[in-house]
Amino acid sequence: MQPFNFISQRAWKLSLACAVLMGGTAWAQSSGSVDQAFQVARKAVNPEIQTQVVSVYGLGTPDAIQKWYIIFYDPSIPSHGRAVLVQNNQITKTYPANGGTTYSSKLTFDPSRITSEGPALSAAQGYAAKHHIAYNSVTALLKQSNTNKPFRWKVGLLLDGKNEGYVMINALDDSVADYVPPASAKTNTSVEDGAKGFGDDVKKTFLGIGGDLQEFFTGERTVDK
Repeated sequence: MQPFNFISQRAWKLSLACAVLMGGTAWAQSSGSVDQAFQVARKAVNPEIQTQVVSVYGLGTPDAIQKWYIIFYDPSIPSHGRAVLVQNNQITKTYPANGGTTYSSKLTFDPSRITSEGPALSAAQGYAAKHHIAYNSVTALLKQSNTNKPFRWKVGLLLDGKNEGYVMINALDDSVADYVPPASAKTNTSVEDGAKGFGDDVKKTFLGIGGDLQEFFTGERTVDK
């Protein structure tokens, strides 16, 4: 996708703002895709761990996620994490999440707790329109980093690969909780390229996919800091 020029970017902002004002929901009309991804991904793991999810990471457009990376808690793996990539409602790859951390059963969550990502994406769109943030792709991270912290979607806003910040959405009611601006001039330039290397050693892909996917696999963030 070519970078927006001034006119097209201004038109994009105006159209999005109008959509939000008129309908309350802009682009995010796809519902249940994360639910469908879970139903598909669970086939790759044993029945006893199908409701023990460590984290979810999605890549897509402002209104829909095309790829879901789901990590299940699996004590049979040294890291206790088994990652499953779901695309087009099919399992593309499965892989031990050997990102340098050991996942805890205390931080797993049942997929039934998750609302559809559609309202979360819409909430992020509304926030972006209100604050004049242009973007054309998203990441969506959902994990429970601490049992005492709120359960939230972390929706990353990217414009042609450049990080425009993160909108934090409460996963239980889809309300906007916070906005985290991009760190200085750091960029996340090749999320798609890095994601394609999912079958390779995850550690080797970190520099290509940026901090979000490192955080997804390891629970730590060092690449873009």
